[in-house]
Amino acid sequence: MNKQLMTILKKRYGLVLIITSLSIVLFYGYKGIQDVNQWKYMQNYYNSEQYQKDLSEVSEEENPKFKGLSFKERENLDKKEGLSLFNQTNSYDEQGNITTDSKHNTTYYTMYFNENSLLLLVVIVSAGFLMFFVDLKTSFNEFLFSLGVSKRRIYFSKFALISIPILLSVLLAKILFIGIITLSIPSEYVNISLAQLAMNVLASWTTCIIYYFTATFIGLVTGNIILGPLTALGFCASFEYFIAAVINAWYYFTKTSTDIYVTNRFFNYSITKDPISTLPIVFTVMLSLLLLIFGSYLFQTLTLEKKGKYLLFDGLKLPVIIAMTLYVPIVLVFSRGYYLYEDGTSPIPGLLIYAIITAIIGIYLIFRKEFHGSISHIKQTLKNNNVRT
Repeated sequence: MNKQLMTILKKRYGLVLIITSLSIVLFYGYKGIQDVNQWKYMQNYYNSEQYQKDLSEVSEEENPKFKGLSFKERENLDKKEGLSLFNQTNSYDEQGNITTDSKHNTTYYTMYFNENSLLLLVVIVSAGFLMFFVDLKTSFNEFLFSLGVSKRRIYFSKFALISIPILLSVLLAKILFIGIITLSIPSEYVNISLAQLAMNVLASWTTCIIYYFTATFIGLVTGNIILGPLTALGFCASFEYFIAAVINAWYYFTKTSTDIYVTNRFFNYSITKDPISTLPIVFTVMLSLLLLIFGSYLFQTLTLEKKGKYLLFDGLKLPVIIAMTLYVPIVLVFSRGYYLYEDGTSPIPGLLIYAIITAIIGIYLIFRKEFHGSISHIKQTLKNNNVRT
């Protein structure tokens, strides 16, 4: 690393990095303490006379799981379910037995792991997007390029200085959050293993990584102060739906004979007891590396005269138009499941209409200055002809 470059970058980003990283860790520590307090509040309720009264008023018809149980057995079962970190979303038949339906997978829910993953993603996406975008819009890139340091070194130095502290603070925050909760609650209610917790941390952390690198890449290739942030927001908000839509589209066009359709989450955002797949983890790591490497090659060709354009790299114009034309229609048509078209209606007209509209909008946004320049040239030519006549 170049010492002069790192000193400059530390002066520019150091304070913001410290505040952001500490805020993430402290917020997660606060959320962990808050969830522990919520658990203790529920524990006090289950040990109160009011709970005894409330439980005695619950009939077997209202809660079939109590069928055939004594009051003490009801109390033990209800207390165990209410204070355990995770519970199954079971359904019961009229006899009070758990129903088993092969079409519906049993999932888990929890009241005591409320980490507010949406807020974390907003912070992560914002930090990633602004890493290159702000330097472009404030003309700080001009200063960096004048240092005589290669653009490749500038690129990776910024990633090393900014990305590592932020992403490590997210990892530390998640570990702190889990530690506070699991160590503050009696072990008989912590019904999740250490291995499952570790996999949850890894899976949710890599989810943050892919959103961070995606936002960073968008911040690198866009230059418009309005359309750039909107692109990052729109893509990150719809990325999960796009993955589900692609799978549903595959089911539909390959005539897959299955009752399963995808509407659930592909990525893992928070702590869960549901099985963690390694596919999203591998996918996020590989895609993040590709974006990092591809971004390094683009940054070396970055020129400053295009900093107001929507796309800063001419070679991306056609690929982006094609990507938009495919991405948006698939999300809009298939994100709710291929089962919508089992009645015989075809999704093809909808796909074509959305594709045409998206392509027109995309072409205009990317070639907007060229269009306006051509129109101005035509108007000027007509004006000159009128003057001559």
